Amino acid sequence: MRSPRLRRQPPPAPSRAADPPEPAEVIPTGEVVEVLLDEQGYRGAHLAAVVARFDPDLRSYAVEYGTLAVSGASGRPLPQVVPASQVRPRPPPPSPAQPSPPAEHAAVDALRDGAWWLGVALLGGDQADGRVKVCFPETREVLEFDATDVRPHLEWVAGEWRSPEDMESLKRTPYTKGTQVEVAKFEDDSVVAWFPAVVAKTIWKNSLLVEYTFGKGDGSQLCKEIVDMKDIRPCPPHASAISFCIDDDVEGLQGDGWWPGRITEIRPKLMYTCKRANSGKEVQLHQKALRLRCDWTDGQWKQAAQDLPQTKFTEGSRVEVSSNDEGFCGAWFQGTIVKSVGHKFLVEYDTLKADDETTPLTEVIGEENIRPPPPVIPVTNGCKLLDEVDAFTNDGWWVGMISEVISDQKCMVYFKAYQEQNEFGLEQLRLHCDWLGGRWMRASPALEM
Repeated sequence: MRSPRLRRQPPPAPSRAADPPEPAEVIPTGEVVEVLLDEQGYRGAHLAAVVARFDPDLRSYAVEYGTLAVSGASGRPLPQVVPASQVRPRPPPPSPAQPSPPAEHAAVDALRDGAWWLGVALLGGDQADGRVKVCFPETREVLEFDATDVRPHLEWVAGEWRSPEDMESLKRTPYTKGTQVEVAKFEDDSVVAWFPAVVAKTIWKNSLLVEYTFGKGDGSQLCKEIVDMKDIRPCPPHASAISFCIDDDVEGLQGDGWWPGRITEIRPKLMYTCKRANSGKEVQLHQKALRLRCDWTDGQWKQAAQDLPQTKFTEGSRVEVSSNDEGFCGAWFQGTIVKSVGHKFLVEYDTLKADDETTPLTEVIGEENIRPPPPVIPVTNGCKLLDEVDAFTNDGWWVGMISEVISDQKCMVYFKAYQEQNEFGLEQLRLHCDWLGGRWMRASPALEM
């Protein structure tokens, strides 16, 4: 029996690109308009022009700029064809009810190089002489203008003019007042450092007023600055390495800012030589002034890739061992590797005893429950409330939190897993750290600085 003949379906028609939206109302020929520019040096500015014609098929306008001329054409206005989405009517003149000069931090347009640029009004201009000081957050420039060259900013939305106060953009910013952030410092259009700051005010669109938590590196007092949202990021995760390796990508705290660099030398007493990424200058920094570099990408923190040597446990290696058995959560017991077979190890414990209560206990341990001994970080400067510590009790180190400071030498430690607390002397405590990704990490070191 012959199989039925397959009927071929015609190939689907190629998808057609969506047409540009039809303007709400066609602007007549000869009308003065403003064009949103995308050319280098004018990107984001609006330039006055006159409509020459409208092309309904291409949804575009042919315009002529009054302030730009054709090169070598005896001053003939420069023509250009632009999408209708980049053309808007000329904004209405300011109403008598609007403040003059504009209020502090009001969104304004300032006439510069023949185009209107979005900025933020500041106090401090020579207002008696009709001058207004304007900040441009994207470049962080602050310039003075004649009052006649500054106008309230308006947005052309769905065929009508709307003021920033009438729009919802202010309410959707991810950085609200009081948010701790870091602000980029630029040199030659490249980020060379990050400075801690707090959001003091949300302004129009992507502009924020920030207050630096330190001086800006020049010895000045706490200062404020208006910056573009693209130049800030949240504070990185509060975790740092206990020790660093050669070629680690790090950020070093200097002059109140975090400067990217690379570890080039490990020195005694937790000191490191760090080579700055922007200048190549080598500086010596303490471990507390260093952190692994993280990048804020697509709304997430991503740690820079580090080339770490793989940890190898061999016969005679000192280790600490955890247990998955009930009642041992958060405990680590010290021991020595007697023998290794593949990914399992025979460990002899220092303090745990066998059934005869005299012979050291030996046990086969999986790779996931073993780690090197942590660096020795004794609690020598007294206890701090809420510090995360390891307390030596019941033959091992148990993770807990300082819940009460009794004296310079004693404190209470709370063990969350067991909902109990006990008294310990400083000699029984060490600062807690975790073995993550082949290195020792300490939570919230910024609290010590």
